[in-house]
Amino acid sequence: MKHVITIEGLGSTKTGLHPIQQKIAESHGSQCGFCTPGIVMSLFGLMTSKGEVGEHDIEEAFDGNLCRCTGYRPILEGARSFATTKHKSCTGDCSKDGSECKKEACENYTGDIEDMGANQKNMPSLKTLEFPQELISHYHSNPEPQSYSFDNGVGKWFHPSSVSEFLEILDKYPQAKIVGGNTELGIEIRFKNLKYPVFIHNADILDLQTLNITEMGVEIGSAVTLSNLQNFLAEVCADVANEHKHQNFAAILSNLKYFAGTQIRNVAAIAGNIVTASPISDLNPVLVAAGATLTIQSVSGTRTLPIRDFFIGYRKTALAPGEAIISIFVPFTVELEYVKAYKQAKRRDDDIAIVNSCIKVAFTQTEEGFVVKDATLAFGGMAPTTVVAKKSSASLVGKVWNDQLIDEISSLLLEDMPMSFDTPGGQVEYRKTLAMSFFAKFFLQTCHALSLKNETYAITKRDESILSDFEREISRGSQVIQEASKGDIVGESVMHRSATKQVTGEALYIDDIPKYANELYGSFVMSSEAHAKILNVDYSEALAYPDVVDYISAKDVPHWNASMKFDDAHNPNVIGPTFKDEELFATDEVFFFGQPIGMIVAESHAAAIQASKLVKVQYEKLPTIFTIEEAIEAESFFPISKTITCGKFATDAQANPELDSDVPLEAATQHITGSMRIAAQEHFYLETQASLAVPKGEDDEIEIFASTQNPTETQHLVAHVLGIPANRVNCKVKRLGGGFGGKETRSVFLSCAVAVAAKKLEKPVRYMLSREEDMLLSGMRHPFLGNYCVGFTDEGKLVSLELDLFANGGYSMDLSLPVVERAMTHSDNVYKIPNVRITGKICKTNLTSNTAYRGFGGPQGMMVAEAWINHVADYLNKPVNEIRELNFYTLNDYTHFRQPLDDFHWERCWKEMMEISNFSQREAEIEVFNKENKYRKKGIVAMPTKFGLAFTFRAYNQAGALVHVYASDGSVLITHGGTEMGQGLHTKMLQIAAKELGVPLSKVHLSETSTATVANTSPTAASLSSDINGMAVKIACEQIAERLKPYREKNPDATWEQIVGEAYLDRVNLSANGFYKVPDLTYDWTTNSGRMFGYFTYGAAVTEVEIDTLTGDHVALKTDIVFDIGTSINPAIDIGQIEGAFAQGQGWSTIEEPLISPKTGILLTRGPGAYKIPGFRDIPVEFNVRVVAGSRNSRAIHSSKAVGEPPLFLGASVFWAIRNAVKHARTEHGLKGYFDMMCPATSEKIRLTCQDFIAVKSETEKGALKSWSCIA
Repeated sequence: MKHVITIEGLGSTKTGLHPIQQKIAESHGSQCGFCTPGIVMSLFGLMTSKGEVGEHDIEEAFDGNLCRCTGYRPILEGARSFATTKHKSCTGDCSKDGSECKKEACENYTGDIEDMGANQKNMPSLKTLEFPQELISHYHSNPEPQSYSFDNGVGKWFHPSSVSEFLEILDKYPQAKIVGGNTELGIEIRFKNLKYPVFIHNADILDLQTLNITEMGVEIGSAVTLSNLQNFLAEVCADVANEHKHQNFAAILSNLKYFAGTQIRNVAAIAGNIVTASPISDLNPVLVAAGATLTIQSVSGTRTLPIRDFFIGYRKTALAPGEAIISIFVPFTVELEYVKAYKQAKRRDDDIAIVNSCIKVAFTQTEEGFVVKDATLAFGGMAPTTVVAKKSSASLVGKVWNDQLIDEISSLLLEDMPMSFDTPGGQVEYRKTLAMSFFAKFFLQTCHALSLKNETYAITKRDESILSDFEREISRGSQVIQEASKGDIVGESVMHRSATKQVTGEALYIDDIPKYANELYGSFVMSSEAHAKILNVDYSEALAYPDVVDYISAKDVPHWNASMKFDDAHNPNVIGPTFKDEELFATDEVFFFGQPIGMIVAESHAAAIQASKLVKVQYEKLPTIFTIEEAIEAESFFPISKTITCGKFATDAQANPELDSDVPLEAATQHITGSMRIAAQEHFYLETQASLAVPKGEDDEIEIFASTQNPTETQHLVAHVLGIPANRVNCKVKRLGGGFGGKETRSVFLSCAVAVAAKKLEKPVRYMLSREEDMLLSGMRHPFLGNYCVGFTDEGKLVSLELDLFANGGYSMDLSLPVVERAMTHSDNVYKIPNVRITGKICKTNLTSNTAYRGFGGPQGMMVAEAWINHVADYLNKPVNEIRELNFYTLNDYTHFRQPLDDFHWERCWKEMMEISNFSQREAEIEVFNKENKYRKKGIVAMPTKFGLAFTFRAYNQAGALVHVYASDGSVLITHGGTEMGQGLHTKMLQIAAKELGVPLSKVHLSETSTATVANTSPTAASLSSDINGMAVKIACEQIAERLKPYREKNPDATWEQIVGEAYLDRVNLSANGFYKVPDLTYDWTTNSGRMFGYFTYGAAVTEVEIDTLTGDHVALKTDIVFDIGTSINPAIDIGQIEGAFAQGQGWSTIEEPLISPKTGILLTRGPGAYKIPGFRDIPVEFNVRVVAGSRNSRAIHSSKAVGEPPLFLGASVFWAIRNAVKHARTEHGLKGYFDMMCPATSEKIRLTCQDFIAVKSETEKGALKSWSCIA
């Protein structure tokens, strides 16, 4: 009996919020809000199921949730308020004994953001929802599971209540799909396009849910969920007196801890995981090594089978038709039998394994020592099935356990599990290294266990760090901010105005808009080749599919005809944001894998998707180019490139001796050359691209509801495609479920496609991309290559920089040019270089067009800068901070693009950071730690950032706003050109309006962004939206306030409503249009002169990490951030932006690695299963943010500074701290000096760059083979 509760069942803004909803909202735990209902329900589910929970329980409850906006900290802190056991919440003396921080009484307590605006005393107690009485009554009358079935004409569903009934149905339908937790089925149907006409749901059969302890071991029913198994085995293993019997169970528990997420473990059944026969199953290697046996049954009888004989091929098992697993038996272990399980993934929580293993060895004790009696080394991820390393296992038997075995077994493991360079799954050398490293770990861990019986087996103190995995502490942190003076709404930490709607699920996104009458749904037909001529498209079978209405292609674009050329400016099928160089629907040729050729339109989403798979396209393949290196070799570049020169490198056109430093090139006594390679990054906004086009029925009018950062560009290109004036197109944006630049230009293509269909069919058409479609189509952060030559003195003073930047633009220009320009202007970071020559080129490849992403090229440029500054330090064998500080800009210095640093707070940021982080002491402590630990190394880095604020396209540095005051009640409605995508823009605009008009915040409302109310809007991008839209709102409000001034002076005691009413009766205009443009932006690329940016923001971070040198795993231990955001309009929102940007930068530089096939160009890392963003337990354990106090900025609204993009690069401090730790590991192996480490620092790169004998042993001959995967 189940009672399903959704977010709507907890509470609402109308009936009142549930305490969990209230706390998450008040803690500022919601930004875009798309993920928020899932987070609220995860916490509710935990509290409902466990009641009494600790902080660890709460943190682990979110292992199946993701958020791309917040950086997780405010969610965790809000959620932990419900914990019944607390941990210390500060690092001061008052908490050193483990007690709670005394907060205001503690000198180390500076104030928590989540406390601001929340009345803690009025927090309601946690309440539960009663189980419906009618269901309870029904259960009491029918307590046993009931049998039932249904048939919808497409598939049959059976729900048996007994094993015998289950087997009878299976005998009748031997090809039926058995459904337990349904965690694998959706993947098979959705992604593999598999079809199952019959399903049998066996999860409620009581006899399959048993957990029994027998004399020989534990018997587990096949339908036992992984959570129930986890809880049961934890109780078994709690019996310390019989610890020797529970080695198999402890190994299972260690892998269950990181098996998927809590939500999956709650429903997934153990037999389902076994029968799936995945080669990277977390449990199968453990069960194989443990010697588990399966009880298999059919109507014909019962048999048992050792699980090691169960897997007979890739995703194939020994089950005969009509057979099913009934139970799994796992034996007890005995004295001198040791079992350990291992797993390494891209991300520790909720991720599939790269390689996993379970090793079991039994010993006999002799005079020579411990001799191996039996051994099983089982691995996943090393072959098409779970595999036993037979030679290695056999070789161990009869041998004395000693150090020589590590090298011997490592060599045998390579023989047992051979891999060529092009082995499917890629990461060949890393996978080999992991297999050998797991055995090395097992050897030392077993030595330690044996030492309790024979002290000669004791491992050294330096080896002891190998005994345990990383155990993450409870997340903690502080936020030091400057609040506004009391009564000033600007500067107050006002809660995000959509927060209560987001935590209740009431916030509307595109797919929440109620369905229109006669509405249709679209689904793209996408290219299955990366570069090819289109010979024929046959969509006849798709049109015959039920509920399909039409196939839309270029022929349906109004006014298009086949004779139009691609470069014809009037071709309505060719669009693009800066250069019209992309076909909406491909006609004669496709240029990347996944390019839309057409679109199926149907009466339902499901029908459109299924029918789109039936369209057959014939191709003639053409040559392809995918990577930057391939483009350079083929000289495949877009025709526009840029150059910046200054100092002695200045060209005649760019010479300016008055502004440049007069430092001769000959002053450089040392030179280095090197490269920095940077991978792409997927936006992974939680709401994918979505659009709804609604034809209005007259005058060619059409309304576009879009999840876009760029309503005006949407309006412009929809008008272009439809051949109608822009004033017939109204684009509306309520809110976005995240954007990060990915919806600045790429969203327009979807809107144009549904607009074409809507116009032709005269019906509304909606389309929301699946995650996989979105990742294939919408582009990413640009991959970059920076080749540098740096000249410097013996002291380390910079003299010259020659830098060639290459960006992988994909098949079209999109925004690649301004992205490269920003990378060029940020390639100095905070370092003064007298002589500079930087070139930027855009590689043209057969990939989807890469696009804007938070930071917009700036992070890539700064990453290259940090590469060469570290290279200089390593070359001179000096601390990198010494080289940094020697070359920092100072007040009124000129950058290499000749902008003066006239409002320069950098040195203050750096000084504060070094002091509050206690950097020098921690660095010394880390030196000691690394000397005392062989297999764990810590690293620490202090890293700066400088970010310029302005659109490099000057025309975008403008904004408009419209403000209405309604005479009937004095309420205020504001509209501006920016879109709300979670960054709190609308909230800040409301605060500005309330301040300027002198009214309560409750009086001001903002409904949506619309091109019909504010025209010619700039995209919500470049972190400028608060600056420019805020000024426009301010200017509009000032006009109204000025008009009302006489009435206020005449009657100073009158209410706002009375003043407005009197002005209305006097026929005063209560509406105003505000317009603002950023002044003094005069930069000229030809002469490298003028002002490029309005101002700069500055920040610094100190990050400490710890790495496992045998696996490449890492944990971010602590980050301190000091950031200059001027005088904040809303400190809580700005802190959230800093933390969220940091988390994205951390992901970009560590675990996020988009991979393509070098053979086909298809994106291999599609969807959350293959592409990993940071989760709740990936952020720094201790995360402290301090805002520079007293900073003012004369060039922005209310002395504030932009905060969306500038902090992102500080997330890369995790990368450089990891590199510092790797440097210590390499020193352990006798390797000194500079070494390349490309971005991101994945576990693979960390492990292989440590370069011990195991990594060397794994090196694989490439020959003419191409790797299974590569970065673009």
